[in-house]
Amino acid sequence: MSAVITIIRKEWLDLVRDRRTVFIAIVMGALLAPALVIGINIFAAEKHSERYEALLEVPMVNAEAAPNLVTWLNRRNVKVVPAPDNIEAAIRAQDLELVVVIREDFADQWYAQERAMVDVFFDSSRESARVARSRVAGLLSDYSGTVGRVRMLARGIDPGSANALQVVAQDLATQKSRAGQALAFLPYFLILTAFLGGAYFVIDTTAGERERESLESLLLVPVPPSHIMLGKVFAAVLFAITMISVALVAFKISFEFAPNLLKEMTLGWGSVFLILVVLAPVAVLGVALLTLLSANAKSVKEAQSYMSMLMLLPVLPTLVLMINPVKTETWMYAVPFLSQNQLVMAVLRGEGLSTLEVAVYLVSQITLACLILFAAAKLYASERMALGR
Repeated sequence: MSAVITIIRKEWLDLVRDRRTVFIAIVMGALLAPALVIGINIFAAEKHSERYEALLEVPMVNAEAAPNLVTWLNRRNVKVVPAPDNIEAAIRAQDLELVVVIREDFADQWYAQERAMVDVFFDSSRESARVARSRVAGLLSDYSGTVGRVRMLARGIDPGSANALQVVAQDLATQKSRAGQALAFLPYFLILTAFLGGAYFVIDTTAGERERESLESLLLVPVPPSHIMLGKVFAAVLFAITMISVALVAFKISFEFAPNLLKEMTLGWGSVFLILVVLAPVAVLGVALLTLLSANAKSVKEAQSYMSMLMLLPVLPTLVLMINPVKTETWMYAVPFLSQNQLVMAVLRGEGLSTLEVAVYLVSQITLACLILFAAAKLYASERMALGR
């Protein structure tokens, strides 16, 4: 262990000397994600509030045929304005978000107490018009329901009799589970940070030293090459865990100042520690895999080229769960990245884990990391590493 500890100290001293690179790595890797997430949500919350509270102008055709509807809308922060002649062209040109058209037979249907027809023209592919569509649809639905109940009362009918069932929703979600749902994006950022947190460290201490021809002299020291490799791996894992810790603390502090839209996003110190323990094997797995690839690479550029492929690995389970949410099964804890996703979500939701699930997770992750490290140790012990070829 003395040789391994010596290698760890040597690598960390080399790292500390390059303060600018360390600063950029921590800021870009650990602090950028919380800043982006919180910044985007704050911006979205402000825009959401502005769009739903601002005066909404609704272009309407044949508004004079529905004076009661127009009056009702004007009292609810809506201003009815005349619509252009070419409705379709105006909407496609994004001059208007939507247009409400009162049909010619609206008045006849209204006074006959029939269902009066109203057309709403819009382009569903325009995300910018989503708020206007939602507000108009809600207002028209409320108006229809209100008038319908008045008509039933005029006929001496209880409006409640129109509903054969009265469904009372009993939400069993806890505050932690709701917070976990709100934090569904968090596992991806944390897993990616853990997996690639030691990437710069590993590439520089393996492929970088081979390119600088300093690794050859290190391998000539009377120490088993596997010990040298383990020292580099432990140093990189320590740096990756440092980045995870910084990211978790940044998320926790950010949630303390989150707007009302993020009020359910809470992260306690106990949860922070458990997530750190869960993600530690990901850091080991990422460093082990990068060590193997970097040892096999002839240059830093070649080692860095693998990064684009490795970045996709943590994304795949998240995409699968988004497309096809499934119930958590025991076998999932043996699948890299999927297991961490499920475990982090379980911690955020305040759910307990069985001994079997924890055992499956630890055994599978340790076994996989050991296999990769064994292959990397074989490369370190080969003549190819010593000769720098």
